[in-house]
Amino acid sequence: MNIFKAYDIRGIYGKDITDEIALDLGKSLGTLLSGKGNVCIGFDTRPSSINVFNNFVSGLTSTGCNVISLGMVPNPFAYFFAWKNKVFGCHITASHNPVYWTGFKLINPKGVSFIKENKFLENIFKSKKFIIGKEGKVIEEDITKEYSSFIKRKFEKLNGKIVFDFLGGAGIKSLEVLKDFNLDVVPLHVKPDASLYGFHMLEPWGKLLDSAKKAVIKEKAEFGVAFDCDADRAIFIDSKGKYVDPSVISAIFIEYILKRKKGKIVATFDCASELEKFSKDRGGKLGWSRIGHSFIEQKILYEKALFAGEESSHYFFNEFYPFSDGLLSALQMCRILKESKKSLDEMIKKIKFNPVEKIYIDAKTDEKKNEVVEKLRKRYPKSIDIADGFKINLNKVEWIIIRGSQTLPEINLCVEAKNKRREKELVQKYSEIIKKEL
Repeated sequence: MNIFKAYDIRGIYGKDITDEIALDLGKSLGTLLSGKGNVCIGFDTRPSSINVFNNFVSGLTSTGCNVISLGMVPNPFAYFFAWKNKVFGCHITASHNPVYWTGFKLINPKGVSFIKENKFLENIFKSKKFIIGKEGKVIEEDITKEYSSFIKRKFEKLNGKIVFDFLGGAGIKSLEVLKDFNLDVVPLHVKPDASLYGFHMLEPWGKLLDSAKKAVIKEKAEFGVAFDCDADRAIFIDSKGKYVDPSVISAIFIEYILKRKKGKIVATFDCASELEKFSKDRGGKLGWSRIGHSFIEQKILYEKALFAGEESSHYFFNEFYPFSDGLLSALQMCRILKESKKSLDEMIKKIKFNPVEKIYIDAKTDEKKNEVVEKLRKRYPKSIDIADGFKINLNKVEWIIIRGSQTLPEINLCVEAKNKRREKELVQKYSEIIKKEL
């Protein structure tokens, strides 16, 4: 398996990414940077993360680069440090992938992920032509206070009872920041655990949301929010314990932002198509983006968009910075509810979008995944190319997306339909087509 993905590096620890490979990846990054400057590095709560961190740091410092060690922090903390201090960075995480995976999200000084740089890094890694420099230093830095101070300046005191489910991931560090706000926080899964509480996948969907849903109802909270392992995503649950579609959450953020300032909005191809008219009606102009947080970061930065939303629950607020942040998304929602004096349930009722459903089908290998997507692409020649897959517009309302996941050997099927019954039909029809090819 090629560990170099479209916008990060991922693989199974001990198989695809060993300690030796982590060492060479550190040497590769140091060589790319000519053995100069500081690189900030944080990591998530996976059992493998410290070993991967130590080896990656050893490789990096061998080239002459200095390392600013941030320790166990959410992914957005590492992005924040890189962005605020104009340095390169890395967060060691495999995000929502299973606990036995590891990976590297690399950051440039503008606070956006490597994309083009990843190819240069891959070439250096494969060549094994690493530079050797005077051993770099390792400096420990606590970024929490600086991050907290920056965020706090942007908000007045908030209120409300909110359930936060950290799922044993790096988002638990956010509890230190939440102390600065006037919130009644109900925290779940707050201790790092060797098995991350036995969760196989670290993606807050389906059964992994059950604890948060029950807690919201029991505690009579205003809403709940669950983070993935590196905490750059926020999955919202209303006061009735129901999952809220990310396109609806994006609409709430868009309405609030466009009331204050008119400008560009970005949404990924898998979001509800009605977001375009929703934005236009409120004085904004929505542009569509390739799916994947790194591609959105690039788009929001260079097009100076105000906000971006993705169906996988990444939300980007360019008033702050160009990268997604689960904690910031939750605080923004708290602010909106406080200023509007409305509940999340009331806001949701006013947004009448067609249902969007997203499922992943196991392809076993990346090779098989890519083969099937390309074979199906040829079957639908009038489809729209979306880089890693294609989109079929069935009529003025309904569409299908079939694409290869950028993080796992899976095929992603996404459907927008005119109603729930039709959604079920389309999901069944096209999932059977995919499975037949597999």
